[in-house]
Amino acid sequence: MFRQRGGGPAQPPPKPLDPRYKWPEKPTLLGTSVKRLDGPDKVTGRARYTYDINRPGMIYGRIVRSPVPHAKITSIDLSAVQKAPGVKAVLAWKEAGAELFYQGDPVAAVAADTEERARDAARLVRVRYETLPHVATEAQAMAADAPQWSTAQANTRAGTRQETGDLETGFKQAAHIVEQTYSTHVIGHVCLETHGTVCEWEGDKLTAWVSTQGCHQAAQGFAQALGIPQTDVRVITQYMGGGFGSKFAPDAQGIICAKLAKLANAPVKLMLDRREEHLDTGNRPSAFAHIKAGVSADGMLTAFDATSWGTGGAGQGANFPLPYLYQFPNRRRAHTDVYINAGTQRAMRAPGHPQGCFLTEILMDELADRVKMDPVEFRIKNAPKLAPNAMWIEYFQRGAKQFGWDKRHPTGDPTPGPIKTGMGVSAHLWGGGGRGSQSHVDIMSDGSVVVKCGTQDIGTGTRTIVAMVAAESLGLPISAIKPEIGDTQYPFSGGSGGSTTAASVSPAIRVTTMKALDALYAKVAPVLGTDAQNLVAEGGRIHVKGDTSKGLAWKDACKHLGTEPISVDGAWTDGLSSSGTSGVQFSEVTVDIETGIVKVKRILAMQDCGLIVDKLTAESQVYGGVIAALNFALFEDRLLDRVTGQMVNPNMEFYLLAGMSDIPKIEIVLNNMPERGVVGIGEPPTVSTASAIANAVRNATGVTIRSLPLHPHKVLAALEQERAGGT
Repeated sequence: MFRQRGGGPAQPPPKPLDPRYKWPEKPTLLGTSVKRLDGPDKVTGRARYTYDINRPGMIYGRIVRSPVPHAKITSIDLSAVQKAPGVKAVLAWKEAGAELFYQGDPVAAVAADTEERARDAARLVRVRYETLPHVATEAQAMAADAPQWSTAQANTRAGTRQETGDLETGFKQAAHIVEQTYSTHVIGHVCLETHGTVCEWEGDKLTAWVSTQGCHQAAQGFAQALGIPQTDVRVITQYMGGGFGSKFAPDAQGIICAKLAKLANAPVKLMLDRREEHLDTGNRPSAFAHIKAGVSADGMLTAFDATSWGTGGAGQGANFPLPYLYQFPNRRRAHTDVYINAGTQRAMRAPGHPQGCFLTEILMDELADRVKMDPVEFRIKNAPKLAPNAMWIEYFQRGAKQFGWDKRHPTGDPTPGPIKTGMGVSAHLWGGGGRGSQSHVDIMSDGSVVVKCGTQDIGTGTRTIVAMVAAESLGLPISAIKPEIGDTQYPFSGGSGGSTTAASVSPAIRVTTMKALDALYAKVAPVLGTDAQNLVAEGGRIHVKGDTSKGLAWKDACKHLGTEPISVDGAWTDGLSSSGTSGVQFSEVTVDIETGIVKVKRILAMQDCGLIVDKLTAESQVYGGVIAALNFALFEDRLLDRVTGQMVNPNMEFYLLAGMSDIPKIEIVLNNMPERGVVGIGEPPTVSTASAIANAVRNATGVTIRSLPLHPHKVLAALEQERAGGT
């Protein structure tokens, strides 16, 4: 279960940071808006994604998947496919007798000389199934007479119980009690670039071009699955089209691709299609909670008692923090994981937090109304105390003023006509720390600088950040730096998840470039007739401190290296990054109470992320997070047929996503806190948007919708229930 802040074993104090490595007090580049270095390559098509990789003699792979949600394989016949035109390799991924747990579960695979022949050949794989009973929803799985999702495992598993304080006393102190059920749904990652791999063997050595969020992590996965040394695996990810937490391991398709390539003795490309992407690449789990909560007459939270459950699919749980952020002195939670016959969950941008935030924040508005308090005032009263990583009180106050919260009307827009307007607010937290990255810097005698790091740019601007930090440290323009990333031949760096990349990579680049600069100072100091510690690098020059006339242009200084370049390795160190982010979002919506259609007019996002490295990419992360959460709130929904257990919208036509006309005005306020070092920002902005929108819908309509998504039929049903005397 989610570990509350303040738990866990005590950590040893960090070593003092070497003063040479500290972030500059008056940076030249850091904190400015720098356009992405790879922007021109992407818009012109020069950028090569995994899908664009074509190797000499390459063939194409396809996977045969289970058409039903639960079955046992009785036989697999590959004889016909082996004789099909163009087929170079065939393998059975699962054997007769194996149990299949969801529609899309991989069964077999084929590789052929063209994509068309590979697809045709896949149809010739003859698989006989014994169809087994299935469960497609949480309610079905939890029913007393429910069939089992697996022949070997029950449909539910009790999670860890959490209890703090005295619930009985807490509810006695409450002047008002709210008791309701809240829920969120399952959605997919919907990466624009589907999952996939190109695999090529040279003897016993594998090179894999993978759409992955972790080059070194994927290499480890290949090595373990194939039983080969990790030193014999090279993973390359120059460009990657979205992952959001779903692209770390090679997955079945990656291992299948490598095996097909070995069998065929030829490079194989295996990219999933959109249907496969929906069925077998992960999802965000559902979250349900029946909550009883109390509040005192003066607006202080007193007690919280929740029974929660959710599904992460076949054998996977649904973990989410509850209660979220706010301080209930007396609380209890009993959680149950529910298993159904559907594709399994994976980490999805701020895992668990959007769900826990929604369940708690809708409740907070209901409690605020009970004590007749403004929702912002109510939250300020119950928020954690101000701290560098806990700025909610300040953001509530500043944001309310900037957003025009004083114009918000009480719950239920009294304006005549069908279009109702409302405002909502919500808050979130995240970690965003980092460690572990390593890097290498070469300074050549011609003045060129190469920075190498085995991280990957998953669309967040990491390549640009690497160059910015190096340029800042060396006193050079960003154009003078050649960043090389996305390859396991470069020094180790972790996967891009948990908003850890910037906080891991930036310190490593800073330390390594400063080490390289010290080495250059040692070469140049005798030429300038001074000691190395008296030199500074700025404005493309190396000169004596306080005397810019006594120095050399960068390229002239590097000429003194002779034939031997400076080559330096370095790694992440304490003191240049930290963990813990806070944010608050405000939203304004309109609701047509005749059609149930919700339109978001504007959103204000208040967010901190420590030292801002590139303001432009930091803002881009907030934009992307808000838009992703807008989809979560209003559009996306994985729909499983209750009878067949099959997904009815595994496509981009009926799996709804926002279009350009659905995107509201998004205003971003970043709180630059350089004294904290770098803190990740990729995930926190996507946490609170959905609940801010839902609370705005509540403010507009006067009815509480306690489940996502806010589809029109659900809005209309809530309004009808209110008219009929419901709650």
